[in-house]
Amino acid sequence: MFKKALLVSGVALAVSAPAMAEQRTSSVRDNGFSYNYAQLAYDQWDWDNDIEVDALTAEGAFALDEHLFIRGGLSFFDGDLGRGDLDGKQIYAGVGFHTPLQAKLDFVGSADIIYDDREYDATFCNAFVCTSTSADDDEIGFDLRAGVRAAVADQVELEGGLSYYDVYDDDITLYAQGLFKATDAIDIGARLLFGGDRESIGIFGRYNF
Repeated sequence: MFKKALLVSGVALAVSAPAMAEQRTSSVRDNGFSYNYAQLAYDQWDWDNDIEVDALTAEGAFALDEHLFIRGGLSFFDGDLGRGDLDGKQIYAGVGFHTPLQAKLDFVGSADIIYDDREYDATFCNAFVCTSTSADDDEIGFDLRAGVRAAVADQVELEGGLSYYDVYDDDITLYAQGLFKATDAIDIGARLLFGGDRESIGIFGRYNF
């Protein structure tokens, strides 16, 4: 019930935020946040406290107009699953929407289609012989997000919100990230997923164009 309540709240926020922005911020047309960027990230993923992997991701976004942008990325991951090794790749592509809520504060929502392909290898030994096994699995799912992005200082941005993720299994988590603007074009950031069965922590470097 709690997860369903969070999901309903997230959907309600996604639907109502553009209308709220229209009513409250007609004088704010653009907060100047960049939605044109490429970035490279390193994350540690943890699923159900059972699967732990290291992931390297190349991703980016491109603005289509003052509100819409497209986004996508490619991840390669490797780690441990019980007695075996897990490695694979994940590809995502989607569309996002943003609009000012007030000065220095944007509503941001996104919807991504995700393809995950993984391979599991394990070796089991007894007193006489060792046996190796392997298995492949793949899945197409999605990730829906709704949250806010804020400029809290001249060189610092914060973003956070709610994520509903459904690949192999569904999960609702909170997400957060921070950006430090090292130069006009380069950002250094950290990000976090928490509050559900899927958790991660990572760092990234971003180039804005």
